[in-house]
Amino acid sequence: MAYAVGIDLGTTNSVVAVYRRGVVETLPIDGRTTMPSVVSFRDDGMLVGMVAKSQMLIHPERTVASAKRSMGDRGKVYHINRKPLTPVNISSIVLKRLVKAAREGLGEDVFDAVIGVPAYFNEAQKEDTKRAGEEAGLDVLRLVPEPTAAAIAYALGKGKDQKIMVYDLGGGTFDVSILFVKGNNFEVKAVGGDSRLGGDDFDLTIMNWVAARFKKETGLDVMGDPTREGQVARQRLKEAAEHAKIELSESDHAVIILPSCLGRALEVEISLAEYNALIAPMLQRTVDCMRSTLADAKLRASDIDRVILVGGSTKNRAVREIIAREIKEPYVAERVDEVVAHGAAIVAASLFAPEIDALPIEVTNVTGHSLGVDVLDEAGKIIFHPIIPRQTVYPCRRGLLGMTVRPMQEEVIMRVFRGEAPDPQRNDYLGELSLPLSPPSADLVPIAAVFELDADGLIRFTAVHLSAGLDISTICQWAGEENSELNLDALDLLIKNGKARTKVATIKSR
Repeated sequence: MAYAVGIDLGTTNSVVAVYRRGVVETLPIDGRTTMPSVVSFRDDGMLVGMVAKSQMLIHPERTVASAKRSMGDRGKVYHINRKPLTPVNISSIVLKRLVKAAREGLGEDVFDAVIGVPAYFNEAQKEDTKRAGEEAGLDVLRLVPEPTAAAIAYALGKGKDQKIMVYDLGGGTFDVSILFVKGNNFEVKAVGGDSRLGGDDFDLTIMNWVAARFKKETGLDVMGDPTREGQVARQRLKEAAEHAKIELSESDHAVIILPSCLGRALEVEISLAEYNALIAPMLQRTVDCMRSTLADAKLRASDIDRVILVGGSTKNRAVREIIAREIKEPYVAERVDEVVAHGAAIVAASLFAPEIDALPIEVTNVTGHSLGVDVLDEAGKIIFHPIIPRQTVYPCRRGLLGMTVRPMQEEVIMRVFRGEAPDPQRNDYLGELSLPLSPPSADLVPIAAVFELDADGLIRFTAVHLSAGLDISTICQWAGEENSELNLDALDLLIKNGKARTKVATIKSR
């Protein structure tokens, strides 16, 4: 019998789980429930997981960690052993090792998976995650937002209606999601977050603080030394900083000791108060996200029934204190590092073999970013016009109708952006689509832009050239001077009848 698994492809650690016979199981990798998301290359092959992490202290130049933080960055390349590797390549290697462990643990084939992604991941980051899964030989059934997966693992089968906030602070990303749970129906109301905030940043803050103390005492610059000795010293300091961070989750003091750091002994004590002061600005960013997401959901803190903590970085006492102050005392899952994989495994079972595991769950998600195009307003100024506003439930399809700006115009360039600012230049540019207008018309011609978000939150963009002289009232209901609601069914009928031409693109971030 084949199984579909749930995977938490984490920045620091990854987990694979399966739902079978009504129970979620974490599948062990090398005897552990979590596996470091680290790959190390040797002349005779590669290492993955814990053995690869140990190589970071010896061969940091041949070892890659935290590749998840670079997903979606098409310019990021790791040059190892004269071979270029992308974050997708590294992530696919991690996924292959997880699948191998799953097959060994189950004694069965595994070809299908649901992979967790941060709720605040953009389209390019999601697309790269899916590509990594496919490169690993998987059929990716669904990309499920990590906070949604955590809520499913927590609330499934409890038969209790509640409003849940999931605070997910992992190694490299932060998410906050608000869900309404009614039985086994999980409705995401709002998401927020920061895809560049997590435990790695806490480690770096400790490293910089220790390095500054060490430089003051010895004159040696650990963080700025470009030599291989400097690389090794930084990696050892990073590992020591990570251990200190973990120790400070239970103790009021931690000591960072390196017997040899650029030829000198390093020993620095850091107190919990000093550490909390260092990370306070980053924790405040999570507070700002919580407040913004509550506002988007049109809720107050008192409306939240339960706050669920997800991700290894939530073991920090200061995190729990700010949540208790802002919302209420949080719920701490027994296996906080595994809960995302557990929820993903439940979704995988419901999609792969619902008749076997009888999981009648319903999940709706929302996009964390507005998507749209730049348009010319009545004053002749170029502005960003959202077509799919943030917090829109997906899968969805929305459209915007506009006109050419001058007679005999030969083409329309539609530039696609993601963001919230009225000025397009302050948003993320995703790409553009050129729509030829042939033959050019002496009249102004109606042009439609249609965005479609699929179940994974990936975007498909269609530009539509409608026939000149067409009565656009058949496809458009005006809602104010600058906004219009496009009747997509009527538009599809025009396309089918040859009264409109289309050009389609899958927009990718640059």
